Amino acid sequence: MCNCRRLSLALSVRIVFYGVVGSLASVTAVQALTLDEYFTAALQRSETTAIQLEQVHQAEERYQQADAALLPTINGIASTTWQDPLPGSSPQTISSLSRQNLSRITLTQPLFRGMREYAALRQNRDLLTAQKLEYRHAQRLLYIDVLQNFYTILALESDIKNYQREIRFNQQRQTDLRDRVRIGRSRESALLNVQSTISTLRATIQQLRGQLQVARTALNFLSGLEATITLTDTTTLPEQLQPLGRYLDGIQKRADVQAAKQRLVAATEGVSIARGEHWPSVDLNANYYLERPGYLNDSKWDVQLALTIPIYTGGTISSRVREAGSIRNQAELSQTLMLRQAKQEIRSLYQNVYQDLTQLQALKNATTAARKNYEAQLHDYQLDLVSNLDVIQALTSYQQNQRTLDRARLTSRSDYLQLLASSVQLPVLNRKP
Repeated sequence: MCNCRRLSLALSVRIVFYGVVGSLASVTAVQALTLDEYFTAALQRSETTAIQLEQVHQAEERYQQADAALLPTINGIASTTWQDPLPGSSPQTISSLSRQNLSRITLTQPLFRGMREYAALRQNRDLLTAQKLEYRHAQRLLYIDVLQNFYTILALESDIKNYQREIRFNQQRQTDLRDRVRIGRSRESALLNVQSTISTLRATIQQLRGQLQVARTALNFLSGLEATITLTDTTTLPEQLQPLGRYLDGIQKRADVQAAKQRLVAATEGVSIARGEHWPSVDLNANYYLERPGYLNDSKWDVQLALTIPIYTGGTISSRVREAGSIRNQAELSQTLMLRQAKQEIRSLYQNVYQDLTQLQALKNATTAARKNYEAQLHDYQLDLVSNLDVIQALTSYQQNQRTLDRARLTSRSDYLQLLASSVQLPVLNRKP
């Protein structure tokens, strides 16, 4: 009976232990941050994208103002005028009254302004669209910053782990050499060489930890999350890239390219606005009087149709037309430059990823060969067929290849995601304001 109770107690302890371990593991899993989660946090915190969003709101209001310019305006006007009375012999007219009260409601409706008011409405609509696209472009730039910081942290952590692993290998060599030096099978200089190597590796790790601290601080700045949060990489590389044309096809969908196109359309409307000033304008003015001085008090309303013809403005209107044409040419050049830069960016990233994938396979083969060479050298050393220096060189070569391979994996994933971001193939970047 006692044994049964002990067994039951042991099982309960194990259940509780594994439950606690499982809970801790689940907490760790929750705290592990993916790249998309990092970007989402950074997007919520970024002042740059928030400023772009406010500029979208401002553009919306300017569009509303341009739309309101087509509608009539209604104003209430009241005034009282006092003047020095005229001599009694003067004729009694409205202008001779010593006090004149006037109150009216005025309606003004623009009828024709050379169609520039409609061009202004279209221009503000195009600028609103361009500003929304600029917001999405700011998101892409923020994603690139997050992406680079994310993989910089992972690369530094990978280097530190590899250096720590190399230290453990050298510490094993150190233990073995101490025994061999004690029995006279190895020289003291071989042991000192390993100890020097360990010290150098530890110094390198401290330097990398300093760089990692800077990168972690940037993570906190960008996202507001704890700098010590664990990162997890879920990116999968393709076995081979699609043809370059598939990535270049995404250029026309890029927010910065579309924004440049919309600004060109808006600049073209600016030319129409400037030219419209050469045309006459027609306005309808209507007044309803609540109070009028003198004998006009019984006349309650009047309507006026006003025609204004620009005859001479000193060349101001022609200058504005030329200025608007220059602005349009500038916008066209900006669009051309933006398109060329986008193409060059995608081509460069494509070549980088292509070289990354090619290099990865070569590095895998080189690392495998270096590991086998180290194991062979270690085996021959036990048989006194090679020196300790040969083993150390084989170990160093193996670890250098391993570090280079791990770095190349992370670099290739970073370059691949930048390629997808530049060719508009990432769903996470399709968020609209």
